[in-house]
Amino acid sequence: MIYSTIGFLILVMALVHYFSKLKQNQTPKNPMLLKSAMLVGSALSIWSLATLHYQLDLNTILVLLFTINTLSTSAIFAYFLATKATPIGEIKIKVGDMLPAFKTAGFDSDSLIGKRTLLKFYRGSWCPYCSAELVMFEELTSKLNEYGVQIVAVSNDSVEEQKLHLERDNISHTLVSDPELNIIKQYGVEHHKGLGATAADTVSVFGIAMPLPWKMRFKAMAIPTSVLVDQKGEIVWIDQSDDYRLRASEDAVMGAVASHFNKADAPE
Repeated sequence: MIYSTIGFLILVMALVHYFSKLKQNQTPKNPMLLKSAMLVGSALSIWSLATLHYQLDLNTILVLLFTINTLSTSAIFAYFLATKATPIGEIKIKVGDMLPAFKTAGFDSDSLIGKRTLLKFYRGSWCPYCSAELVMFEELTSKLNEYGVQIVAVSNDSVEEQKLHLERDNISHTLVSDPELNIIKQYGVEHHKGLGATAADTVSVFGIAMPLPWKMRFKAMAIPTSVLVDQKGEIVWIDQSDDYRLRASEDAVMGAVASHFNKADAPE
């Protein structure tokens, strides 16, 4: 039992560290601590199984519980890390272009003219990395307001899911529902087949919404993409990552804003 308990605790401590970084939008590019914990925890768990005297007692039950949790959690995160790549390269916009017009039942891109906008394509409210990024944008609101920049975020979440997202994470951004991925395809930022969930299929882990693994399905979604647009509708900055876990830092976002906009002529 000692080995399975130690293996489980090692993995839990590594996950606490990983999620603390994720919550700060500082997800490690190569999470060596988590990988090492997964390897060591799994090895200790397998050793516990190999040396276990299988009897129907409390010790056996606890060993099996710790082992199953360690091995299953390690397997899930190993899969996520192995499939972190996003299919960038099909984007249909570039810096210098005018923002392609789009319209949904609840939003018209014409309303962006005369305003500076950070247009964010995100995977959905079920994605912990997207949620952490949008929370970071919320924390940057006062700084962005100095430059007259608003946040408009697009995903294939339903309108109801987005309402729940706003309440859950206490964010004030404009969220645009694109359930058929019409806007996402128009901009060439579609991840044709990614593993995803819905807002209803999440659970809070260390204060972050995490999708339930057994509820996840392969489906189309947006590639995380940030598009900075000036008040004339011209695209001045685009940020995409080939790893869906990694997003632009606060310094990178504010650096892009400051390099393209002045506070003095910020639109009201």
